[in-house]
Amino acid sequence: MVNVCERLGIFPGVIAGKGAIETALEEGSRFMMETDYIDDPERPGAVLGPKTIPRRTLKLVEEHGEEIFWKVHKENPEKVYDIEIEI
Repeated sequence: MVNVCERLGIFPGVIAGKGAIETALEEGSRFMMETDYIDDPERPGAVLGPKTIPRRTLKLVEEHGEEIFWKVHKENPEKVYDIEIEI
């Protein structure tokens, strides 16, 4: 729903689970990655651990390149939270 959110002027948070980021990337890079509860009725209360985003990002960089994740992890949060992230 990256494109829908863009039309509405909001930034979606995409769960870093399997397939979700790849699906979001098909629509662009106007989203942020997050770990949160996994929406799986078979595993109530399950969450993705804090190391999920760095690991998923490193794996996805191999296929999609660094530039898109620079936007996802730096530029997008700066816009949303009106901050500057020092690197």
